[in-house]
Amino acid sequence: MENQTLPLNASSQPQLKLTYLRPGDIIDVEFSSATKVRTKLQVVGFDTGNYLLLKQPNPRTDGSYADVLYEGNPVIVRLVLEGEAGECLAFKTKIRAVSNIPFRLLYLDYPKEIENRALRAQRRVRTHIPVDVTADGSQTNAKKKLASGVIVDISSAGCRIVFKAQNQTGNVTHMNIKISIGSGSQKEPLTLSGQIMNQRKEHGMISVGVRFTDEEAHIGKVFEHLLIDTEFEC
Repeated sequence: MENQTLPLNASSQPQLKLTYLRPGDIIDVEFSSATKVRTKLQVVGFDTGNYLLLKQPNPRTDGSYADVLYEGNPVIVRLVLEGEAGECLAFKTKIRAVSNIPFRLLYLDYPKEIENRALRAQRRVRTHIPVDVTADGSQTNAKKKLASGVIVDISSAGCRIVFKAQNQTGNVTHMNIKISIGSGSQKEPLTLSGQIMNQRKEHGMISVGVRFTDEEAHIGKVFEHLLIDTEFEC
């Protein structure tokens, strides 16, 4: 899919997509310089239409960025949004202000134009399917139930599952899992195998992105039983 540059007054309102950002999210920032200066910075907040607020790089761990942190210096911001249609957003802006007291903060002008690119070949379908998630015990002949949750969106490539966060919940990224789906009249639940690619904790919930590892034929049979149709144009 080709990049599309969308003005803020376009009907799709691309500036609203930035409202999906949350404090603590990490975005990629490239500063204008004689040599390429690119780093990851943490989002503190934003005022829609006015500015984005980021944490400055930590000079103790990241080195000095004094040569690029000044008012008016152009920057390029890149970030990935998860959801119904995963997107990579990019925009050009400039530094509005640099604050060092009491905290080291960086203000960026809110973008006037945003480029977006779809990340997925298949658009995901919104769902509300209760599931049980277990660690894939194919190697150890043992299965450990991780949680019960809900698939909130799905495609033939993967899905996103949301469940309540537990105090003992650790990092499950890259874990192989089995997803069990109640199948109504079927004696055995429908199952899908996958690998957790990312996880995010928010408002007492854990959201995990899963890539399916089953054969396409098996995924198709499960989708057919669930009456899920992903064959439509993006």
